[in-house]
Amino acid sequence: MDHPRAFLLLKPDCLRLGLSGPVERAITRAGLRIVCRHRVTLSPADVRCLWPEYHDAGHPLALAFLDRYLTGAPSEVLHLCGPDAFQAARRVKREVRSRHADGPFANVVHGAERRGEMARQADHLLGRCDACAEPFRSDEPPLVPARPPGRDFRDDADLTALVDELWPLVQGVPDYPGPVVLSGDDTGQAVYLGSDRENTLDSTVTALWHALPGIELRHAVLLALHAGWSGGTPIAVGGRRALDDCLRTLRAHGIRACRSGVT
Repeated sequence: MDHPRAFLLLKPDCLRLGLSGPVERAITRAGLRIVCRHRVTLSPADVRCLWPEYHDAGHPLALAFLDRYLTGAPSEVLHLCGPDAFQAARRVKREVRSRHADGPFANVVHGAERRGEMARQADHLLGRCDACAEPFRSDEPPLVPARPPGRDFRDDADLTALVDELWPLVQGVPDYPGPVVLSGDDTGQAVYLGSDRENTLDSTVTALWHALPGIELRHAVLLALHAGWSGGTPIAVGGRRALDDCLRTLRAHGIRACRSGVT
């Protein structure tokens, strides 16, 4: 099914870094044209509408970071038109991200990955403009599947303050806080955590919370973000029994990208 309309959301970093020109040139190369543009400042409610696969009780960490990244500074919505605009916009998004993304919260451009999702998000972002208000149509469901949830860490910390503290440490390469030292004599082995797209920041941090007794939330968040960037971060060292227990707990919480190895 051909979709002649699409949209891209240029995030605050995209505008701050002056990347509008490269994005617009990529749009032209993809055979699309910009029919309307809207400067918007997203609210936390907008974030939850655009990404309903995350909810406050199950994903408070991810949403706290998204709020820090996406709200409080202007974004720009580009309404696009052209042959199979949905697929062309996806190609533009991937091209721009591959050239300019820098860190776990720096994808600079947002575009939908599914047609139903595009229709729902576009109607939300563009519906207040008379020239763009014609509803987007799709034969796909408008929502994406829910993502794995985690512990509601709002009971344990002021997440807004935590994200503000960590924000400078997760720009570009996320800071590595070092492994947790578990009980027992040093075996020269470590538990490694890798990148795992099947989990979320919240589900991963929750698994670390249980697998590494006494870990500070700040430490667990940095380990999770660094592992997502590196593909293999040592998260624990110590005795054999403690490392085995750590691995078992991670796997019991749905983490598959974990292993033991030499330090």
